[in-house]
Amino acid sequence: MIRHTLFFYITFFISLKLIAQVSPYQIVQDMGRGLNLGNTLSAPVEGNWASIVYEQFFIDVKNEGFSNVRIPVDFYGDRTSGSTESFSINSGTASDYSGSISDFTVSSTYLNRLKTVIDWSINQGLYTVLDFHGAELKSEFLTTFNSSEPNHCEPSSAKRAADLMKFKSIWTAIANHFINYPETLIFEVVNEPYFELSADEMDALNTLIISTIRATGGNNVTRSIIITGGTLASHEAPTAIGTAIIESDDYLIASFHYYQPFNFTSSSTSNNNVFNWGSDSEKSTLMSDFESVKTWSDANNIPVTLGEFGADNTAGINYVTGIDGDYGGPVNADRVAFHNFVAEQAINRGFSFSAWCSGNKSNKTIHLRTDNPSTSNAVAGTWVTDVKNAILEPGNWPLCYGPSNAAVIVNTDFECGYSDQWNFSVLGNVAVATYSDAATDSYAGNAGGKVQVSTAQIYNKVVLSNNEYTGDLTGKTITVQGYVKTLGPDQSIKIRIKSTVGGTNSYSASDVLSFADGSLDGAAYEQVEFSYEVPEATTSVQVQLMFGQDQGTYLIDNFSVAVEDTTLGVDAFVAEPKIILFPNPSDNLVTISTNLEVLSVKIFNSIGQLVHQQNNTHRIDVNSFALGNYVLKIETKTGAAYFKKLLIK
Repeated sequence: MIRHTLFFYITFFISLKLIAQVSPYQIVQDMGRGLNLGNTLSAPVEGNWASIVYEQFFIDVKNEGFSNVRIPVDFYGDRTSGSTESFSINSGTASDYSGSISDFTVSSTYLNRLKTVIDWSINQGLYTVLDFHGAELKSEFLTTFNSSEPNHCEPSSAKRAADLMKFKSIWTAIANHFINYPETLIFEVVNEPYFELSADEMDALNTLIISTIRATGGNNVTRSIIITGGTLASHEAPTAIGTAIIESDDYLIASFHYYQPFNFTSSSTSNNNVFNWGSDSEKSTLMSDFESVKTWSDANNIPVTLGEFGADNTAGINYVTGIDGDYGGPVNADRVAFHNFVAEQAINRGFSFSAWCSGNKSNKTIHLRTDNPSTSNAVAGTWVTDVKNAILEPGNWPLCYGPSNAAVIVNTDFECGYSDQWNFSVLGNVAVATYSDAATDSYAGNAGGKVQVSTAQIYNKVVLSNNEYTGDLTGKTITVQGYVKTLGPDQSIKIRIKSTVGGTNSYSASDVLSFADGSLDGAAYEQVEFSYEVPEATTSVQVQLMFGQDQGTYLIDNFSVAVEDTTLGVDAFVAEPKIILFPNPSDNLVTISTNLEVLSVKIFNSIGQLVHQQNNTHRIDVNSFALGNYVLKIETKTGAAYFKKLLIK
C-alpha cells in the first residue's frame, strides 16, 4: 500500500509543492551570504541615491554565488497618504483618536514597483528580505518615540495612536500585496529602531506588526519575520527583544547590524579618520561581540541574521567620478580584511548575512550597477572584486546548527560529534559496554557511533538514546531508519521508541534485528527499520537503540525518521528498499546504487523547489549545485517513489 510520508532530515520537509512550513533555522541557513540593495527603493526617488535597479543586478548576485538580497524600502511622502500631524502629542489623549487603517492608503504604483523588483529576486531563487527601512519616515514617525527629538509625542497621546495605525496600515498593505508569495520572501518589521525606541516600545511595535502580518492569512501565517529590539544598538539589539514575543511565534528571525569600530567603517566622512583595521585586539572584540549574540540565540531558540555590515570605499572613492573623497577612507587591504573577517565569523556561528552595498553613487560599494534598459539586461554588472570575493570565501557553517528539538532525531549522521544529542547508558551491574566515535569506519561522512559490548546481558541494559522530541506526532506513524554494521557474527540489536502518554512512559520495541550469517554478515553496513504508531495524547517520543543482548562491536550511522501523515496531499512516499547514494556528501558525481530500474530522478532543494531532473540514470552531476541539503525523488519502474537525503558541500 502506498503511503504518504514526511521525512524529517535536517528540517521538516513537508511538501514538494511549496506549501512547506520550513523552520526559520533552515531558512537562515539557506539564506547564507547576501547583499543589501541599499539606497535604491528607500530613496525619495529611485535613482537619486543609487542607480536605478534592473533585473541584471539579481542575475549578477545569483551568478556569483550569493543566496539572499535584502531590499530596504520606505513609504514616506506620497507613497502613503494620510497625515497624523493634527493629533495631540500630549499624554492621556489617545482616546481622542478613533481612526482605522483606511485613513492611510499605500501607493499602488510603489507597491507594484516593489513587486517587480522582488519578482526579479525571487525568480533567481534568492531569499529576499523586504526591509521597512525608513529615512524620511523615521523623521515623520519613528522619531516621535525619541524623547530627545523636538517632535516627540507621549506614548499615551492621540498622535502616537495615529502613528501606530499608519504603521499598521502600511504593513497590512504590504502583507496583502505579497500574501501568496513563497517563504523565500521574508518581512523585516523595521530597520534600526533602537536609535529611537525603548525596549518596551519596540516590543509593542513588534507585537503589533507580527499580529498584523499573521492576520492577513495565506502564506503570511507562517512567513518568516525579522525583528530586533529597542534601546540597544549594534550586536546588543536582539538581546532587548522581550521573551514573550519570541515564545509567541514560531517563525521569527532576530537581526543585528555591525559597523564597529565606526571610526573605521565610516572613515570617509568627517571626524572619522581611522583608516586601518585588523589588530588582534580588534578581531578579539568582534569575535566576543558575535559570540554574545550566538549565546543569546542559543538560549532563546531563535536564529539570527546579520542584516548589515560594511566599510566605506577605499579612500572614499566615488565610483561614478573615479575621484577619491575629501576625508580619506580605509586602506584597501584593511577594507577587504574587515569584510572577510565579519563574513567568516558570521558564517562560523550560523548567522546568515547581507553585506551593505549602496551602489556606485555612494559609499560602501560592492556591486556597480551599470545595466540599463537599453542592454536588455544582458550585460553583467561589474564588482569591487576583492571585496566581493572576501565575503564569499571564508567560514564554515556549523555542523550542529539549530535547536536541540528541531527533529525527531537530531544529529542523525553523528557529524556533530558522536555524543552530541546522543546519550549512552549501561544499566545494572552485569553489562559492560563503551561508546565512542566510528570515524574511521563510518557509513558516510567523517563520523559515526561505535558501541562495544564486552559483557552482554539483555537488550535494554546497553542503550543509546537520542534526545526527546516534543513536537506533535499524535496519531501518526513514525519509521526509524538507519545503518548498522557489526564486526563479528551472531550480533543483534533492537530499536525502541519511548513515548510519554498522559504523563506515563511507555516503550515499544522492534523485533530482533540480527546480524548473523547470510546477507547480514557484518561485511558492510545494512539498513534497519522500525515503524511505530504514535498514540493519542503523546507529549514526547524518544528513539533508542538497544545493544545489550550480544557481545561484540556495533557501528551505526545515518539514522533518520519518516512520519506518516495521509492528510498532507503530497506525492506518495513508500518504505525504502536498499538505495544508497555515494559519495554522500558530494560535490561532483553522485551514484544511485539500487537493483531497481530508475525511470527518473528529481532533485528538490530545502524549500521544496525542483532544481534538477534526469531520466533513466543512476548518476547525477551536482558540481554546479549550490551548497546545502537536497532531497532526491527516485521514481522506479514499479511505480513507487523513493526519497533520499543528499548533502552537497
